Amino acid sequence: PLSPARSRARGAASLIAVAPELRLLTTVAYCGQEITSPRLRDLLAVLASDVATGASGARLIDELWPDEQPANPGKALQVLISRVRSQLGSDLIATTPTGYRLTLTEEQVDAAAITRRASESARQLRAGDYVAALDQAEAGLALWGTATSVDLLADDPVAQLRAGRASVHRTLLRVRPPALARPGRHDDP
Repeated sequence: PLSPARSRARGAASLIAVAPELRLLTTVAYCGQEITSPRLRDLLAVLASDVATGASGARLIDELWPDEQPANPGKALQVLISRVRSQLGSDLIATTPTGYRLTLTEEQVDAAAITRRASESARQLRAGDYVAALDQAEAGLALWGTATSVDLLADDPVAQLRAGRASVHRTLLRVRPPALARPGRHDDP
């Protein structure tokens, strides 16, 4: 039987046992459908940078057209949102009073879920629950997949999101050794 701590850790880690619906860390895909359009990828990355609140229309315009904005940027943004809704589902992006946000939870977006896993892993490590810390770290590392580097020179929103999460990845890697080295840590049979 699992200890209560192991059961709690397993329960938390199992929240991400199913692949997130929106993946941005290693590839850009929604529900297994790869997104190849650079503008659509960038829009999803900006919205995923803050899943709970989304982004204002002004921020989206600034980040999607950093060098030269279209003649009518508000209309161009609306067209882009319509494209996402028609290609990926009308309920993926919600309109807010100031802009747009994803309708997904943090657990459904890999870039948000990895941050939660790192935070929970660090909290468990500080609390002395090394098994739970390790489980959370491994769950977070699984979200990162096999990507070993991030293109720090790219300037698009997807690359910026990935670069921002690279430090989270390093945090998860740092949690593993102390959690593995602690006495009393036992693997399941």
